[in-house]
Amino acid sequence: MKVKIFTIIFLLLLVKLNVSGQAILLDKTTGQCISYAQIINDKGAVVGTTDIDGNLPQNLNDEDEIVTIQHIAYNPKSVKSSLFKKNTPIYLTPIEYQLNAVTVTAENREYIHLRTYFRSYQLNDSCMKYFRDGYLDFFINPKHKDVERLVIKVRNFQNDSLIDKDKKRANTLVDKYIYTPNLDGLTLMETLKKEGWKYNADSIDSRLRLNEMVGGAIRIDTIQKVLRVEYDVLATKGKKPKTLFGYTTRLENYYQTENYIYDSEYQSYMDLMNRKNYRKLFFSHKNDHKEQMIEIFDELYVQEHEYITKDEMKQYIKASKPNADTLQIEWNTDNTIVTPLAPQLEQILKNNLSQVE
Repeated sequence: MKVKIFTIIFLLLLVKLNVSGQAILLDKTTGQCISYAQIINDKGAVVGTTDIDGNLPQNLNDEDEIVTIQHIAYNPKSVKSSLFKKNTPIYLTPIEYQLNAVTVTAENREYIHLRTYFRSYQLNDSCMKYFRDGYLDFFINPKHKDVERLVIKVRNFQNDSLIDKDKKRANTLVDKYIYTPNLDGLTLMETLKKEGWKYNADSIDSRLRLNEMVGGAIRIDTIQKVLRVEYDVLATKGKKPKTLFGYTTRLENYYQTENYIYDSEYQSYMDLMNRKNYRKLFFSHKNDHKEQMIEIFDELYVQEHEYITKDEMKQYIKASKPNADTLQIEWNTDNTIVTPLAPQLEQILKNNLSQVE
């Protein structure tokens, strides 16, 4: 039955391709469209993003260059940009998740404990300027929606040449947008439900709707048992510029993605696998001749999750805090399901950024 369902979906997508006459980005396993994936050129610049229907941008330059398509739920793929102008699908291979459904019951256990790895990096006018990554533990009280964060280890990198150029500008304001993440009391899925967003729970590929407005999609991979929510934050909030002390910030794109172990009843932090925020904004001073484009990627990956008691949480924090600075952590994510960086960005991080204390 599953084979028949996926065959029908695949055929419908092919019909759409023939009608639209442009390339589309699809999941190699399920045939579903992939929304809000970034396209990165050989210099590490983001040159486009797929839309909610997975349509690839066609407004790239005329040069046939190698670009990499990047999405948190898939392995990056490098292709020729000329393929974007053809009536053909491009497929990404999904990450093979190893997280198992939790079997421990929550009885008498007040907190969800998540051990995570994160990375946050920023591009200024398509050049990587800041990069931060590290290991964090979160303790979430599902009843009271309280979250406590324990920072285990963090690294920081920066592009010294870009920072030196900024110092020479007459109008300079700190433009660092990367951060060490925290969690709200609710997952993105829980927040959207609370705000009144609806979707078809009987469908494996459904639009997120608030009244008549479409603001994202819910997609279910029934093979891997993964649910993905993709949300366009600006669908309802608009793109109003903000001005302060002569500086204007204009948010152009803001996409959020979260992947969960699929549960037909509910998606909580016990089901969270990873999350990603992508923001693109324009920043300028009133005396500047042009705006500066800033793009920020925030990613969080769950390594382990469990239910614990309040006493167990206190003991864990007490045991970890005195040793946080001396923990011998290998900065190796091989044992964590972390989506690889696009090779162009990996190369820039290695060659152009220096580590700072």
